[in-house]
Formats: sequence, structure tokens, C-alpha cells
Amino acid sequence: MLHGRAEELALIDRLLADAVTGRSGALVLSGPAGIGKTALLDYAAARADGLRVIRVAGIELEAELPFAGLHLLLRPALDHLDSLPEPQSSALRGAFGLAASKTGDRFLISLAVLSMLAELAEDGPVLCLVDDAQWLDRSSAEALAFAARRLHREGVLLLFGVRGVAQPMAGIEAHELSGLDRAAATALLDERYPDLAPQVRARMLAETEGNPLALVELPSSLSAEQRTGGGPAVPYDLAVLPLSARVQTTFGARAARLNEAAGTLLLVAAAEPTGELSVVLDTAAAFGATTTDLAATEDSGLLVRHGDQVSFRHPLVRAAVLRDAPLHRRLAVHHELAETLRRSNRPEAVDRATWHRAVASTGPDDTLADDLEAAADRAFERTDHAAASAAMERAAGLTVAAIPGTRRLIGAAEAAALAGDLRRTHTLVRQAGRRTISATDTPRLAILQAVVEAEFGSRHTAARILTDAADQAPDAAAGRMLVDAVRNGFLVGDASLTMRAATMLHRRLGPNRVTEGLLGLARMLGGDDEFGLPRLRACAEFAHAHSAELTQDERMNGAAMGLMTGFDREARDLLDTLVAEAREQSTLGTLPMRLYYLASAEHATGHTRDAIMHAEEALALAQSIGLHHQMDGPRCVLAWSAALAGDETRSRELAEPALTAALDRGESATAALATTTLAMLDLGAGRYDLVLDRLESAARGEISGDRIAVPPTAAVSFTPLRVEAAVRIGQTGHLTEPLDRFRRWAAASGSPCTQAVYERCLALAGPADATEEHYDAAERLHDKGGRPFERARTALLYGEWLRRDQRKSEARTRLRAAAETFDRLGAHLWAERARAELRATGDTSRRRPTASVLDLLTPQELQVVRLAAQGLSNRDIGGQLFLSPRTIGYHLYKAYPKLGVATRAELAALVHDSFNRNSSDRLRAH
Repeated sequence: MLHGRAEELALIDRLLADAVTGRSGALVLSGPAGIGKTALLDYAAARADGLRVIRVAGIELEAELPFAGLHLLLRPALDHLDSLPEPQSSALRGAFGLAASKTGDRFLISLAVLSMLAELAEDGPVLCLVDDAQWLDRSSAEALAFAARRLHREGVLLLFGVRGVAQPMAGIEAHELSGLDRAAATALLDERYPDLAPQVRARMLAETEGNPLALVELPSSLSAEQRTGGGPAVPYDLAVLPLSARVQTTFGARAARLNEAAGTLLLVAAAEPTGELSVVLDTAAAFGATTTDLAATEDSGLLVRHGDQVSFRHPLVRAAVLRDAPLHRRLAVHHELAETLRRSNRPEAVDRATWHRAVASTGPDDTLADDLEAAADRAFERTDHAAASAAMERAAGLTVAAIPGTRRLIGAAEAAALAGDLRRTHTLVRQAGRRTISATDTPRLAILQAVVEAEFGSRHTAARILTDAADQAPDAAAGRMLVDAVRNGFLVGDASLTMRAATMLHRRLGPNRVTEGLLGLARMLGGDDEFGLPRLRACAEFAHAHSAELTQDERMNGAAMGLMTGFDREARDLLDTLVAEAREQSTLGTLPMRLYYLASAEHATGHTRDAIMHAEEALALAQSIGLHHQMDGPRCVLAWSAALAGDETRSRELAEPALTAALDRGESATAALATTTLAMLDLGAGRYDLVLDRLESAARGEISGDRIAVPPTAAVSFTPLRVEAAVRIGQTGHLTEPLDRFRRWAAASGSPCTQAVYERCLALAGPADATEEHYDAAERLHDKGGRPFERARTALLYGEWLRRDQRKSEARTRLRAAAETFDRLGAHLWAERARAELRATGDTSRRRPTASVLDLLTPQELQVVRLAAQGLSNRDIGGQLFLSPRTIGYHLYKAYPKLGVATRAELAALVHDSFNRNSSDRLRAH
């Protein structure tokens, strides 16, 4: 019976009941040692009727061994590996050291864990228990946390027990346990120790602070006489120790009462984290222990046997045994464990033996360092980058000479970066930066320092590090370094640094599409639009025309340059393919950024529903895999959609955190994008003075009180909003310079849409006798194609001007077109403004847009429905969207009634019809 935990028991019962009905869940139980986390997990296991239970406990000794905890958890289910998509099964085999793998991408491994749990649930609901999650290796913890965030309708329940705070578990529902109240603590004491004298009970209640494990264990150290109040005083001078230390001391005293052989067997079990019984017994036999001694450890209640495994009753038992053993005895046990594993002749045991030798090492040892580097090489071969990093780091610590040790430490950092663990990379880079380093290794370290700076520090610093170090690097490495330096310099708006990097790149690699495009980007950042923009456009056109010949990075650069120059449809084509490739290859680390750019291209080309769908996916995926710096772009896309729809609350909730984060990192491009979004929100609401104030400040390099270098692309994008706001409130005196820059930009970009918007600005702010001429010019340019939202804005403003000029019939034609386009784009606030103008012309029709039935779906339902309409199975859809097949089935189950269909054939026909109608609408708009 668990005293005082009624709330927690009810919560677990509810989650178990949900799992039985197919609803997945996850819960983190947190609190100090002994507070009852393990007991609650045991309760869940005992109540899991009809559920398959898999369980693991984090082990402090294995906290640095990548995927060790995950391997122990999933070992009973490895027969399901062949049921996973091949890239996932290969990645998981590589992570567990079972085979070579094509990729060690930690995100792909996380996806494989999600698929594995969903696969297990195909045979019935699953309960996954993870105790002492704070001691899980980070790779295992992140993979399980990823799965916990993305499980939905599989019937999988994950319960975590965590001491303190486990960062990878952030975002999962948590429940903090506190000590039992006095009544529950008294009931527990009375149940376990009915003979306690009142004064002893009172002392125990005071000392234990309601900690259940302490209430159970501390009285066991008393004699029968002491429990009844006789004999020597209760020995609680230990009260100066933390409570967990007192409980640990009690466990240590119990272990000390075992005979020497049994105590040694207990020490062997504590030193061998896998708990493999045959290894423990074979090693303990070298010290004279037998199965009789194993039975003695079980009888003591300290060790528990589960088939061919042994585990400790509580993690504090292991800690007590290791703490109390003399150093020489611990080293002897690790040496003997290494010998046992070596003699087993099992391939997977070789590296475990090397690690035991490393634990037993007391000083530098080049031979052992070489063996660890060989273990790292084997891990690299199977693309287990996390394991390779751990082995190389330990090898570095055992290396005698300074420079080879630094080389190994840099190798460890490179492997950590390949594994996607940039926090670990950061730590290793700091260590390597304080050591003696060779000229050959200097560029390698610089690349890593820049990666860390871009993630956790300053992109400006990252660009400077790469540029400074590129001279010492070979051409191939220098090329990669300088491309990244240009990109980082551009994002923070540093024209001189970007120009320096682009010039060096052009000099080192010579003129080609990449170097010319990046040189154009740098010159544009410095204000030379006439030189820069044509090169960006040429790079984008080449990437679209020759996409099959280019790398993914080259196509990504081409797409980004296309969006800057109004080459939107072609950029969308490139990004569609890049996203599809990332899905097919399960490269989750690249997907959020590609989805963000795709969403931006979809907004530009008028595919609003798709843009929202992909931005939502990018945001959720970046959050679930910990790429928090990639969340702000998708937030801005979604904030822009909300602003156009008139949802001010949601728009601000998305844009303002993105702006704050961008300013903190000095990323001027994202800060400018969020600023433009907030200005559009104010423009739609008629707060023209706020629009002008916000954008004029930003153009001067000041956003929300912070000084920041705003890139020209952003400053130019401010101009149409500044012009309209200034004209509305009669403050046009400061428009000459921004209009002149916009003119040069529009001419150099070659984009008819940008040139049309420039003509619209002249119609608003130019001489009154030229207004109609400029509006007509804008319409002719819009007819060549471009951004539907900008075309509709031009039609709205022209219609307003015509109405004021009493040309109502001409006004109605443009205002109706504007309203229809705004409605189709989801820009409902602007559609209402167009309809208000229509009513002012005397148009009394109540025409409203015919909504697509697909508008009834959530973004994720829409995504699933579209893939299902293409004939993909639930498993195939799940593989693309990184969700389980059951979750896909649930989304279809919710979508079918909304759409009024019952079969996939009906679904395909409905989606096809909807697509054709939307395509016709877009053609009419152009």
C-alpha cells in the first residue's frame, strides 16, 4: 500500500486506462531520492493488466555511454527491428553496436525509437518505465523525450522517474513529489514498525521529513531494544548529512554485514552496468564468490535477480557499494571484468572490456588510448557518432603528449557535432581551446568553434572565427568555412565582414555560380543592388534549371536567393524537392529550416494553407528535437498569417517571442522579419503612426530599443508599408531616400512584382496628376505574375482611389478582385476592408467566398489528407511526417466526417477537385 499518494495513483490509473483505449501519454515524476518515484513506477507495472511492460533504470556509471540506457530498455524488443523502415532500423542497429549504419543522425535514431514503440503497440498497449532518468545517457534521454512528445494514438504510456531536473524531458507533463504528510508518514511507520516507541517514532518523523524510503530504511538500522525506546540513544548524529546520504549510509551498513565473497559479488554487480548475470558470476568467481553468495545478496534485499539479469533494489544501494569499496578493490574488479569480457570473444564485448580498462586506469596510458581510439573508429564505421565521441574524449584524457591529445579531443567534438549533440560539442571545444594545438588541427577547431557560436552565442563571432582561420585551411575546407562565414555575416547584417569572407571565397575557389552568388549577396548587403541582385537572380535561375546536378546545399542557397529576388515559384519548386528529400532520408536536423523556407515561398505564391501547414510542422519539429533557434522563422510565418487574418492576439504571441530571441542573438534578418509582421498587424488595424514609428526606427538600425544592423532586404521590404502609413497620416517628408533605394532594388531584381509595388508606392506618394498612370503601370506589371497578396493590395488601393474620384464602376471591378483574392489567401481582415469599400461604392451584394471543405481541417489533418489522397499508406505517411501509423489513422478518422467521405477513393476525388478549383482561382488572379 502506498500511503499518502492518492493523487498520484489516480493520475497513473487514468493514464493506464487511456493507454488501454489507444491514447498515448507521458509523465515525468520528479523529486529527491527516496521520495517514492520508484514505488509509483512499480505500482504502474503492477496495475498494467494487458499492457506489455518494458523498463530501464539510468545508471550513473553509464551516463557518458551513448544509447546505453536505450539499448537496455529496447533489448527485449529487438526482434521488431526488421519491421521498421530500413534507414531507421539501420540507425538503431548502429547506435546499439549491432551493425554498421549509413547514418548516425541522432534525430533519425529518435525517430526509430518512436517507430519501435509504435510497432510494439501494434500487438497491444505498452507501458515504458524509465527510472532515474537523470542518469540516462543524454542520447537515450533525448530519443525517449522525442518519442514522448510525438506519440499520440498508439496506446503507449511513458513514465519517467527523475531526481531533480532532466533537461531533455522539458515540455513533457511533470508532477513533482513532496514528502508524505504527518498522517501518511505515521501510518507507514506503524505498518512497517508497529513496535516503535512514541519518542522514537516522533524522532523518525522529524528526521525523515516524510521521505518514504527513509521512513522504511532508517529504523532498520536500530536494534529491537532501541526501537522500543530502551538501550543506547538513537544514533542520529548523522542528521547533519543530507537525507539521501543517511539512507545511502544505511544501505552501506547492510552491505557491510555480508561475508567478503558476497560483498565482492555485490561490488562486481555495481561495477558492471548491464547487470548481465553470466558476466557478474564469472568475474566474481575470480574472487572466490559462488552462486551461494549470489543468493545471500538477494536475501539481503539489496540485489534482485530477473532471469539472466541482476539489478539493485534502489540506485542508492549501488552508490553505497561503490562509495564504500576501497579504491584498489574497485580497480581490481574493473580489471577482472575487462578480462571476463575479453575471454567471451563476443564482438560487442570488446569495447565494453576497453571501457572497463579505462575506468581502472589511474594515469596516462598511450596503449589504452590507442585501444579507445580504435573503439571510436569502430563506432564511426557503424556511424555511432555519440559512442565515437565518448571513446575519443576518454582517449584524449589518457594520451601522454599534448598535441595528439588535442587532436583526439577535437575528434571527440567533431563526433559529438555529427551526432547532433551541440552542448557536448561546446564543452569539448572549450577544453580543446585551452590546449596546445597543431597547425593542421587549428582549422578543424575553428569550424567547431563557429558551429558552437552560431548555436549558443553570436553568429557575428562565428563568421569572424571562420574568416580568420580560413587562410590556414586547405581549399576544400576553406570553401566550406567561407560559405558559412558569408551566411552568418549576412544574417547579422555585417556588410564588411560578409564582404571580406565573400572576397576570400572568390579568390580561393575562383568564379563560379556559388562564389558569384555569395559575392553578390555581400555587395548587396553593402548597398550595391545593381551588382548584387542580378547575381542572386542568376544563381537562383541556375539552381532551378540545373537542380539535378547540384548538391542540396547549392539548391538551398539558390532557393533562398530566389525568394530575395522574387523568383518565388521556382524557389518553391526547389524547396518542395528539398523537403521531400529530407523526409525520404529522415534527416530531421535539416527539415525545420527547409520547411520554414518552403512555407515562406508558399506564402509568396499564394498557397496560404500549405504555408501554415508547413510552418506548424517546422515549429513543432524544431521544438521536439531541441533546435530552438530554428523556431523563430516558422513563428514569423504563422504570425504573418494571423496578422492578415486579423487575429492580433495570436500574431503577437508568435511574433514578439521571435523578435526577442532574434535581438538576443543579434540576428537582424529574423528581427526585421518579426518587425515587418508587427507593422503589418498595425497597418491592418489602422494604427498608422505606430507603423511609421516602428519601421523608421528599424530602418535607422533600432528595433525595440536595441541597436542592430538591419539588412537591405528587410529595409527595402519596409518601404511599401512605410509609404502607405505615411500617406495615411500626411507625414511623407522622409520617403525620398527609401523610395530611391526601393527603385534601385526593383530595377536590379528583375522582378515584375517588386517593380509593380514600386509603381504602387509612387501612385500613393507621387504627384496627384500621375496617380492613375502609376496604378495602371502597377497593374500591367502584376499581370506578368508574382505575389497574389501584393496584387490584391494594389487593387484595393487603386479601387479606393477610384471610388474617391467618383469612378465607382471601375472601383468595383478592382475591389471585388481584391476581396476575392484576400479571402482565398485567408487575409480576412483585408477582405473585410475591401468589402467595406465596395459597400461605399453602392455595391449591396452580400457575396461571400465559397469556402473549401478542406478549410475545416487542422493543419496536420490537411497534411495527412493530402498524402492519403496520393495513395500513400498510413505507414508511408507516418514515415514522411515522423508520426506513428496509428496517429495517422486517428487524423484520418477525425478528417473523414468533416469532409463527408468514407473511403480513400472519395477522399482522393475531393482533394483533386479542390486543387483544380484553387488552381483556376490562381490563374484568374494572374
